[in-house]
Amino acid sequence: MLIAFEGIDGSGKTTQAGLLEDYLRKKGFKVRLFREPGGTKVGEELRRVLLSHELDPRTELLLFEASRSELVSREVIPALREGYIVILDRFLLSTLAYQGYGRGIELELVERLNEFSARGLEPDITFLLDIPVGEALSRIKKRDRFEDVSFLERVREGFLRLAGEKKNVVVLDATKSKQEVFSEVLAHLGRILRV
Repeated sequence: MLIAFEGIDGSGKTTQAGLLEDYLRKKGFKVRLFREPGGTKVGEELRRVLLSHELDPRTELLLFEASRSELVSREVIPALREGYIVILDRFLLSTLAYQGYGRGIELELVERLNEFSARGLEPDITFLLDIPVGEALSRIKKRDRFEDVSFLERVREGFLRLAGEKKNVVVLDATKSKQEVFSEVLAHLGRILRV
């Protein structure tokens, strides 16, 4: 099973992904958790470049897709084949929201590159943690170059539009406490997995 957590920075997706990993391990499941960009040696190098340099939007898109391609081929697909539940902290929707809606790159092109780099792999369920941009920014301690308010407003709107168009996307109110959000994650997961 492949589970993705999506949302703007400060939405709590990394926290929720970690809580779910711990919970499933304690229940006896084999679990792997990866982040995007990253998750491999090459991916972590690309992550460093992406978060520390101002890049042309097309360059940025291609580096995100390169990191994903490495992660999917070297880690995600092998883990799924070995019977692991794979949890991803960001995946396909992030690229569509950030590079498509945020940067203005043609969505059809982003979709094609997503399919290419992910080898057609799609999550069984995606949790979109939705939160107003102002509240998300107040939570972020370490700032990066993706914090421009108008940019993040476009990204958030993109995420919400995508949630309405894509299958298996559950939108959660990320203004709630982390435990309340996690309870909702488990309630939705319980419908497709015995947790």
